[in-house]
Amino acid sequence: MMKATGSIISMMFLLLCAMCAAIAIPHAAYAEGGIDPADPMVRVTSPPGVDLDIDAVLAAVSKDVSKKTGIKESFITYYWQTFDTVIYEGKQTKKPLFVDLYVPAFLSQEDIEGVINAVADGLVEHAGAERKWIFIHTHYPLDGQVYIGGEIQRWDTDKDESAETPRDISDRAPGKFLFNDKAFAFQSLWRFGLTATGGSDLGELLTITGQVEDFDKKSWYGPWNSMARKLLAEGDSFATAGHAQSAKEAYFRATNYFRSSEIFLPQDDPRKFQAWENGRGAFLKAAALTGGNIEPVRIPYGKTTLPGYLVKAGRKGKKKPLLIIQTGLDGTAEDLYFILGAQAAKHGFNCLIFEGPGQGEAIHVHKLPFRHDWEKVLTPVVDFALTLPETDPDQLAVIGYSMGGYLVPRALAFEKRIRWGIVDGGVINSYEGVMSKFPKEVREGVGVSKRKDRVNQVTYEEMKKHPELSQFINQMLWTFKAETPYDLFVKLKKFDLGDLPGKIEAEMLVLNSSNDQVAGSNAQSKKFYNALKSKKTYYEFTPEYGAQFHCQLGAPLASSERIMNWLSDQVNK
Repeated sequence: MMKATGSIISMMFLLLCAMCAAIAIPHAAYAEGGIDPADPMVRVTSPPGVDLDIDAVLAAVSKDVSKKTGIKESFITYYWQTFDTVIYEGKQTKKPLFVDLYVPAFLSQEDIEGVINAVADGLVEHAGAERKWIFIHTHYPLDGQVYIGGEIQRWDTDKDESAETPRDISDRAPGKFLFNDKAFAFQSLWRFGLTATGGSDLGELLTITGQVEDFDKKSWYGPWNSMARKLLAEGDSFATAGHAQSAKEAYFRATNYFRSSEIFLPQDDPRKFQAWENGRGAFLKAAALTGGNIEPVRIPYGKTTLPGYLVKAGRKGKKKPLLIIQTGLDGTAEDLYFILGAQAAKHGFNCLIFEGPGQGEAIHVHKLPFRHDWEKVLTPVVDFALTLPETDPDQLAVIGYSMGGYLVPRALAFEKRIRWGIVDGGVINSYEGVMSKFPKEVREGVGVSKRKDRVNQVTYEEMKKHPELSQFINQMLWTFKAETPYDLFVKLKKFDLGDLPGKIEAEMLVLNSSNDQVAGSNAQSKKFYNALKSKKTYYEFTPEYGAQFHCQLGAPLASSERIMNWLSDQVNK
């Protein structure tokens, strides 16, 4: 059976040609339907053991099918081919009868099944074929479009296994969302969550991820980038036609798909920069269609500027509370709009989203790596925020995501103009968090120059075993400008808050996620909360709401509701 099926598949191209020829050339002689015997692309051989006039058989079968189904003969075309030797149902036989059936796409499933059964009946009557050796299928066979050994065959078209076979519940858990590769599952859950805030669409995402091979990083880029380009082109077309709202929505989704496409590309791959640049370009096009509600800004920083967006909640010039939003290790300003910015504006807060060293444009264009003294970054941002006419200087808040849970507290220990601070989640010591992912041998070797090679060797071995760890460390090597893991770990030792949490005066909201195991994040957040001396609130997201993963990825609404409710309560006291 396997050999026969392979042969049929190999002849699909011939079938298409035959179909086109049958439509283009008037049918001859025996029937108004059937096959034109003069068509050189159609090859017909006799069924098993019978010396027949093939054309006469085709004509007779066509007439029978038309009579039984009520479908005109001109809509029915056959292609049949026999094979000398095949294995069929475990038995060896000579020349079973295979028929490839072309039917118009507008026929119903009921019509198609009727045609298949009628063809089988006709072959038994007019060709003397044994029903058990008749194999019929449409040229793109779907469920209910294959006839084997006397009956229509059915199967689950979504999987190769029976529809009655359930997937184990562990395979349906969010932690394995679509993939067993944990890095793929993490990134997919993130993008699927953004459907709630206009950053993606379910059908598009399923189309994309359905083309990605599990554990194959090379297969990731293409489907994401292809969909992004399609949406960017659609957005341009919509905009040209005057459909601004549709254009904006298409640009927003293109932004996220471009962004996702470059996640697993190495830093020296030119496609990485191009995808990031295309994603930001798409977002800027969308921002231009918001009527000024998303305004790109440049924040003075040393001899250069940091990029950002001012997301406005209402009328221009009216003073409102301002929430400064920043990301961590591998996020961008555009990501933050969909994660929180769009929702914060709905809650009545203006938002200033920015990228600092090691993030977005700063690393892609200016090659600025992360720095441990983040107050040197956040203070210029606050200076800029206070120049905005919409800013109420007494109602400033800031939130840091992921590694931003170290960066924001570090800055708040020195920057006293911010009244409320939020971390999702808190990070007391970035170095210790990363070391939690490696054997004790790595920690003991960091800072000992003669152990550098061994530290690098063990680190790379662990990265090979754990795809999500590999992605994490490779991102850090790039954004910290470290040549090797050893060099990275030495730099990370500076990212330690020490006693600084006790110097924070802002009232704090510390968020945590019960299943967050990115660099020991769950434990780090608790340690940070306990080290605070200012007024503070702790909230941990759990699986009941599907928000138990790092920064509540996959559940941006559940996350933003808690954040904005807490912040609104502080403002309204």
